[in-house]
Amino acid sequence: SIFFPYTTLFRSKQWYQRRVRGSVSALVTALGLALGQMTGWMTYGSKKHEGAEKTVTSVLPVLHRTIDQITPLIDADAMAFANYLVAQKMPVTNEEETLRKQEALEEALLTIVHVPMKIMELGCGCWNQIEELTANYNSSLKSDLQVAIKCLEAGIWGAYKNIMINLDDVVNDKTKQEIAAKARKLLESSETMSGRLLASLEK
Repeated sequence: SIFFPYTTLFRSKQWYQRRVRGSVSALVTALGLALGQMTGWMTYGSKKHEGAEKTVTSVLPVLHRTIDQITPLIDADAMAFANYLVAQKMPVTNEEETLRKQEALEEALLTIVHVPMKIMELGCGCWNQIEELTANYNSSLKSDLQVAIKCLEAGIWGAYKNIMINLDDVVNDKTKQEIAAKARKLLESSETMSGRLLASLEK
């Protein structure tokens, strides 16, 4: 809803950046897959595209399943950041409490990072299905399929940005480097697939 309590106006810019970006990335990724699913359904059963039925029947279950997996991540992102806020408020009156707070913050940050990483993994896992659709689909839905591809790419890109901003505060350098490398690889794969598929639809 666009209506919200006035108290939210006083929350920090960081709160919105970290909470909203991950949730929006999950939503946009799911919307891209939903548009791909719609393209498949509106291709299926069309006499003009009878040869597409085999492709559609193999693609649709994967897209449907992935949408079901991504949708809960919209709320999971917000919940993960809520845990980080709790850790931030832990007392630090002695060395033991300071250490406990540092460990809690690190754990919370890695949980926050896990959500957009899952979004990236799930979204990238559907590029092959989207590619199959671009090779055999109802041509009257060309723009819908193009938007599906751009939404999927944008959702994955947003999840990547969410990972990178939160990695800034992760203390363990080895963990940070491993996560960043994995995220970059997924992003590059996504951008390559998006560019190639969009180009093929313009032919």
